Amino acid sequence: MRINSLVDAAELEKEIAVLSPPESHHLARVLRVQPGQPITLFDGQGGVAEGIVDAVSKTVVEVKIAERWSVPRPAVEIDLIQAVPKPDRWELVLQKAVELGATAIRPILSQHTEFKPNPKKQERWSKIVLNAAQQCEVRWLPTLRPLETFESMLPSLESYDLVLVGSLYDGAKPFREVPVGGNEKVALLIGPEGDFSQEEVAAAVEAGAIPISFGDRILRTETAAIFGLSVLAYELG
Repeated sequence: MRINSLVDAAELEKEIAVLSPPESHHLARVLRVQPGQPITLFDGQGGVAEGIVDAVSKTVVEVKIAERWSVPRPAVEIDLIQAVPKPDRWELVLQKAVELGATAIRPILSQHTEFKPNPKKQERWSKIVLNAAQQCEVRWLPTLRPLETFESMLPSLESYDLVLVGSLYDGAKPFREVPVGGNEKVALLIGPEGDFSQEEVAAAVEAGAIPISFGDRILRTETAAIFGLSVLAYELG
């Protein structure tokens, strides 16, 4: 099994990298790594190193670094802005967004959102993003933004080259008819169960978004996010 472990960027510059207490605990207690075992370290900002586990204790794992290199930042930024659905669906979205190359994940609250804000959830979401990045060998860790309202998110849409909003209402263009190539910063807005309200879609359009349809079928919110990110990753990758 290949092991990928997140470390501080400063540790990658050392001959012996010392992993953080939580990461050390996971490697020592859960994965039960042993001295001499190969391991890959990454800092989430493109820095990567191959090394060998040098020492293992109950609280600290040390890695002797053998080789270092850098992975360029993704040429295209794809941000997922999604109204938070039910917990199991949202956690699936977080995992798949990382796998599909989202550079930022922005959870929002909309009119039809049933999710109740809980500060403890953000920590769990961060762990899900990290675990997905480690499993998929993602070298640039996606940014998980703090939860915000639909209204507070709207002004930021002007910073994107292209903004797409999934919509079940009249006037939405088929996704395949929207040219997405040539853009360097793209945002995909996905509503909750029940979709965005008509007023919210209208507000997004006024802010520069293009309303799109994913076809004749009505997709579940998590399916819409995964489908939309897959298309963008293919077209812009």
